[in-house]
Amino acid sequence: MTQHRKSTTIIVSFVLIVLIGLLDYLTGYEFGFFVFYFIPISYAAWFSGRVFGVMVSVISALSWFLIDAATGYPYSSPWYGVWNAGIRLVSFLVITITVSKVKEVLTSERELSTQLQEALSQVKELRGLLPICASCKKIRNDVGYWEQIEVYVRRHSKAEFSHSICPECAKRLYPELFADERTSEPSHPANVDLGC
Repeated sequence: MTQHRKSTTIIVSFVLIVLIGLLDYLTGYEFGFFVFYFIPISYAAWFSGRVFGVMVSVISALSWFLIDAATGYPYSSPWYGVWNAGIRLVSFLVITITVSKVKEVLTSERELSTQLQEALSQVKELRGLLPICASCKKIRNDVGYWEQIEVYVRRHSKAEFSHSICPECAKRLYPELFADERTSEPSHPANVDLGC
């Protein structure tokens, strides 16, 4: 968060507390403004995070307590005013934690969504029926030309190829490299790499 935005959040939060406190004082103790304190608390927690939200919650509870004392609410014991301020502080803190947690989850979800979109944009998927020659295994492309399967797959995906020969083809194509299997082991490895 930039310093300018943080300063703006602090100023807006305190101005809202002062305005709500002033309205709370002017209307007296018979007209409650308790829930309106949620506005600056939620604003602070959303735009400046949990720590600043807690500070605004404490200031709001103190503000409510001082205004309640100034309006002269007739408690049978002064401890009831302290108790009520404590209950309000707890509710303010719950709002702060909830709002800041929702903001964290939404930010995390937005980042994950961006990462997923980037990952999906890098994936190319082959779909549909691919006409392939039964003899030479070339694939007919979208414009009707026949091309090697490696070329087609490389162009339509992120796959790369390296060439080798399976044991069956090696025996068929290069029988001189293999000894009679009935009497001895092969004279060369089963996978022959031609270095292509």
